Amino acid sequence: MGLSARDLAAVLRRKIQDQEFKYGETLPSQSELAREYGISVSSVNRSLAELRREGLVRPEQGKGTIVTSLPRIIRDARDRYTTPKRNENRGAFAAEVSRLGMTPRSDTNIFRTPPPARVAEFLGTPSGEEVVVRNREMYADDTLVQIAPSYIPLDIAGGTMLEDFVQVPGGMVSTMAELGFEQVHADEFLTPSRTPTPEEAEKFDIRGDQSVFEMFHVAYDATGRVVEVCHHVGPTHLWEFVYRVPMK
Repeated sequence: MGLSARDLAAVLRRKIQDQEFKYGETLPSQSELAREYGISVSSVNRSLAELRREGLVRPEQGKGTIVTSLPRIIRDARDRYTTPKRNENRGAFAAEVSRLGMTPRSDTNIFRTPPPARVAEFLGTPSGEEVVVRNREMYADDTLVQIAPSYIPLDIAGGTMLEDFVQVPGGMVSTMAELGFEQVHADEFLTPSRTPTPEEAEKFDIRGDQSVFEMFHVAYDATGRVVEVCHHVGPTHLWEFVYRVPMK
């Protein structure tokens, strides 16, 4: 008796996760999978559609079904902002990607503009007041995995190293500490899955029925002032989030 569409999706998912089918490789054709697993071509199609929605594969004209799954990036909030972890590379993200054997890259664009309404609310800036934005497009190898603009009050960042493209080891958090605005704690507001905007789907090369995560990282200095808000967005299937919850 052949597998169900869900069973075949589970088999292929496991093989992709175990790297039997590696990133960039082409899966066997639908007819080949149907013969191998004793399943109809229409069921194979449903299996592949499930994997596509999860971001593990995508169809490419003239090539077939391509594996698009990278190793999941573990964003471990328990210690990612500690000095030792940040100094492994040029910031926490670079360290996380490097530990997976991939090459991190951030393309940064710096400008001044009034922030979006929710960011302005976090920062406590009046409507229409400009802030410094460090807009980063963040890559693992050549795959865009996250867009993460940071919004910093103008009286903190204006005319400082934070408006430069070159940062010290440890990234922007270390730069802010050097400027006298050491971040002592942060709140994170995470939406683990939402529908991407058309612009996000195009940037991440995903379809509209795949999901992205959205996170607002709100950082405070020792006085309790919000000194940075970072708005993270990325394909959900590429990320895993780890937190520690105090119990007493």
